[in-house]
Amino acid sequence: MTACRWVSLTLTLTLALSASTLHAQTWSRPSAADSTRLFYKGYDYGSDAYFSPLTVLLNKGYDIFQLRQSPRNILDFPYGNAWTYGIRDVFQRPGPAVERFGGWGRMWRVELLPLSRNTRELNWFVNYTEHFMGGGLTMRALDEWYRAHNVPAPRVWAMVNTYAASVLNEISEQPDVRMASAGGVADLLIFDAAAILLFHWDQPTRFLAHTLQAADWSNQATITFPNRQLQNNGQYFSLKIPVGLDRTRVFLRGGMGAQVGVSRKLDDQHHLSVGVGGDTEVREIDASGHETVGFAPGGGLYFDRNNSLLWSLTVSPAENALSINVYPGVLPWRARALGAWIVRTRRDEWRFGIVHRRALGLGVGYGR
Repeated sequence: MTACRWVSLTLTLTLALSASTLHAQTWSRPSAADSTRLFYKGYDYGSDAYFSPLTVLLNKGYDIFQLRQSPRNILDFPYGNAWTYGIRDVFQRPGPAVERFGGWGRMWRVELLPLSRNTRELNWFVNYTEHFMGGGLTMRALDEWYRAHNVPAPRVWAMVNTYAASVLNEISEQPDVRMASAGGVADLLIFDAAAILLFHWDQPTRFLAHTLQAADWSNQATITFPNRQLQNNGQYFSLKIPVGLDRTRVFLRGGMGAQVGVSRKLDDQHHLSVGVGGDTEVREIDASGHETVGFAPGGGLYFDRNNSLLWSLTVSPAENALSINVYPGVLPWRARALGAWIVRTRRDEWRFGIVHRRALGLGVGYGR
């Protein structure tokens, strides 16, 4: 958990230093005709070209499928059971879930506020980074995507799309659930909802986009055959935090784990970033509904153009030990619209696939 502590400290210091600036600015909410693009730029290259409502559902909704014990069975997953006990009961009976967890005192300490430094009680860290900050970024990026594609009521669709992915995320995490969990209450009723509401406003959104240079650098999710699995998925976010140096920033990558490192500006458009830290290896839920994760070392190398990721190479303790992603706009000639990836699993198997940016990022691949 050392990486998570460093990331938490870095984020806390950055937010604290920026608090006076945020307080001094006038808060504003964009009008229905607003055309500002902060997260989705409409590039024909990189992770920006890959991003779509479908990729959000696959990467955010099935984020947990990266772990070793996950079967990746997207087509025959027991959705009904998880919906009944893991989702419906969160809304209908949140109180009993909190009581099983140990009451509101423990709920505040573990899930809601950064009051615990116990390595097994850092659930609040993921809630603030992945659910709150990541959820807000996702909602605004989707709003800009829908606007760019002339979809009516883009903000409404962005909200629905983001929250649907959050619900799917909770479902995919608990196929055998028999009762609602306190983590589900914190995620769905508090942090996921708060992200959608707060990031209506321009001030926190511009802070993420301009000061922290936040971006969605998710993997290129693909259905592989003949095993009919969801492969190479996972929602990841990057931050480049200014530290007073001209061409160098602190690099953070969050998602199923945390990496911290350095991002170096190579020219007016390109950055090379390297991160090391801890990635999620296993996830467990005890009888009280307390979720804990086990971390192991991981890292990666990332090359982007205008904050749109062009390629990445990562090593991880998850099922895909080695992953290489090349995003649309990098391959030459007629393959320019395609993204490609290849992974080596913990079972010493190679899997690969391609995605097409004009097909909402939908991809097909091979996996035994």
